[in-house]
Amino acid sequence: MKTHLTMRAALALGLPAVARGVGRLKRLRCALLQDAGHEAGRGNVLTATVLVALYMVTS
Repeated sequence: MKTHLTMRAALALGLPAVARGVGRLKRLRCALLQDAGHEAGRGNVLTATVLVALYMVTS
């Protein structure tokens, strides 16, 4: 959602190259995460795992 808003804002400011670059970076990041076996687009699984582990250690 933030990426979409950033791209729209860049287009509104007359910066189409920036909007394309942001889109490319998002696609590249998602492709890298999928190649690594991460559930791209389904939330940040790694952060959730760390938070649960931290909760279990502190309680």
